[in-house]
Amino acid sequence: MSASRPLEGKVALVAGASSGIGAGIAEALAAAGADVALVARREAELTKVDAAVSAHGVRTLAYVADLADENVPQRAVDAAEAALGPVDILVNNAALARTGPIHDTAPRHWAQAFRLNLDVPFLLSRAVLPGMRERGYGWVVNISSEGSLLQAEWSAPYSITKRALNALTAQIDLENRHLGVRAVGICPGWVRTDLAQSPASLGVPEDELLSPADIADVVLWVVTRPSTVSVGPIIPVRPVSKSAQTVANWELYLREMRSYDTSGGHLIDLYGETR
Repeated sequence: MSASRPLEGKVALVAGASSGIGAGIAEALAAAGADVALVARREAELTKVDAAVSAHGVRTLAYVADLADENVPQRAVDAAEAALGPVDILVNNAALARTGPIHDTAPRHWAQAFRLNLDVPFLLSRAVLPGMRERGYGWVVNISSEGSLLQAEWSAPYSITKRALNALTAQIDLENRHLGVRAVGICPGWVRTDLAQSPASLGVPEDELLSPADIADVVLWVVTRPSTVSVGPIIPVRPVSKSAQTVANWELYLREMRSYDTSGGHLIDLYGETR
């Protein structure tokens, strides 16, 4: 371990690593010296990320699989640990962005969102926690959303599952931090990725958004805290620009996406303040 590579000798598993935030986190961890297992569905994209991560002189594993499938989370952890060693840092970034009002949400879409946004992080965490607890070291980093901190019409089931992920994060941290195993939920605001809404469509300059590298920097800062330091467990990360704030744009985006009746809508934070 050195000051420039503080994670040397550590093994990270990044779920949802084929693009955007997940790819940025994987590369940041590798640059800090960690060996990285990359897990995602899209083989071509994952291969490119694997090449970028490997360029930092670390060992990697590119594991192509759909984490929503039965038994895949455990198999992904088993493959990572067989190739690289015990997982020290788990990053749960795989997610499904389903939105819409409750009355128009299909049960299968509800189930899909809960499966990928909540069940998969639970199953991956459950697979790595016993080893982390035994070794007295580990991080579970869940990539949530600033949408989990807001109550907006037409946002189910995405915001509901991300809110539940925050609760899972806090529970993992509470049960394990005294053993040196910590959990944190990162709640990004508007990040510039291929899957995000177009800032131009809402009149927001693109350079005012966060970048995947911004989120990766926060994750790297978190997992390099001394063992005596507890942070979070929930950390919002927002753009500075007022025009790029989630609270100012999210409901407009949701309405635009699904063309629902816009009369009577409102957005509140979880403390009940109407926006």
